[in-house]
Amino acid sequence: MIDGDSARVEAANRPFAADQPAPRRRWRGPVLIGALVLAGALLLAVLGTAPRTGELDPAAASPEGSMALARLLEGQGVRVTPVSDLDAAAAGPGRTVLVALPERLSTRQRDALAASGADLVLLRPDERSLRALAPTVALEPVELPEPTEPGCALRAAVLAGPVDLAGAAYTTTDPAAARCYPTGTGSGAASLVAVRDRGRTVTVVGDATPFTNDVLDERGNAALALDVLGAQPQLLWYLPVPPPAEPGQARGTTELLPPGWLWAPVQLLVAGLVVALWRGRRLGPVVHEDLPVVVPAGETVRGRARLYRRAGARDRAAAALRADAHRDLALRLGVPRGAGADAVVDAAAARTGWPVAAVGALLAGPPPPDDPSLVALAGEIDRLRAAVREASGAVSGGA
Repeated sequence: MIDGDSARVEAANRPFAADQPAPRRRWRGPVLIGALVLAGALLLAVLGTAPRTGELDPAAASPEGSMALARLLEGQGVRVTPVSDLDAAAAGPGRTVLVALPERLSTRQRDALAASGADLVLLRPDERSLRALAPTVALEPVELPEPTEPGCALRAAVLAGPVDLAGAAYTTTDPAAARCYPTGTGSGAASLVAVRDRGRTVTVVGDATPFTNDVLDERGNAALALDVLGAQPQLLWYLPVPPPAEPGQARGTTELLPPGWLWAPVQLLVAGLVVALWRGRRLGPVVHEDLPVVVPAGETVRGRARLYRRAGARDRAAAALRADAHRDLALRLGVPRGAGADAVVDAAAARTGWPVAAVGALLAGPPPPDDPSLVALAGEIDRLRAAVREASGAVSGGA
């Protein structure tokens, strides 16, 4: 047995050139990482050059943006100036100020706009903005019908005809005000109201949809937007930023960080995943390597025996002894491969004359309870194997 184990150990120590990994496999990791880095750089470049998006932004080409309307106004000779600060928006007469998002106005910004002499166009104004900038106009909570005829003499509405106004409706106490696109509820509410306030025109529009890229080319949306916003040679497109937090009001952590910092955790996470995939352990083909020294089979057997003894694994030691005896006896007795333990027990008892119960206890009995029992079992298995060899030799000699 020792000679057989030594042969197997030496065979395992021989190099297998066919199983050695190809040199090009060593470069797979660096090449993969380089490809991922390049793909990330291209993605960031694409995101950096992507079209600008933003609700009612005159520089945004997205469906909710207003780039198309701004370009058409510039083509008609109107100078469009996007502004977001209070000083630029507080314009004097001879200009039109479009307040795209009135709900973002602070009290100070509303007061500045109210004091300015510029014409105002308010898109979907809330009640606070109406009280400050158009005090004779009030929000009317009614359900708007489908686009209807203008129903007024306002030039912009007459030129446009039916438009996509379905956001909000307003009433006014000013008898001289223009009420366009009435709701038909009998309350006098309309989707577009134009009033004169302190020597200027304030136009209240209940829906910003006609001013967006998505539907500018539908119905009379473009005609309405161009005439309302193009009445003066200069248009200040006011996109107010959200007002700062009030004193004592808590602000979130993300509001205190610059927008660019939000990309840093994402990039670190991607880099960590790439390193984990590169350096992580994964199952692959078995690689055969030369051992630094050749370990004799006897030392391997003794080392395993010491491990069994230290762990108290008498059951595994007994199973190893019985499995080796089973293979040896089956070969000597001519028992077919794959036959069960009972076939070997019967053949060994018949050959040696030992009782079947005694042979079965040796080859398929319970694990020994202690070390002396394990030693005794090993001795009895050796006696059985010797008896089988002697009986087989006598049978061969008699034949």
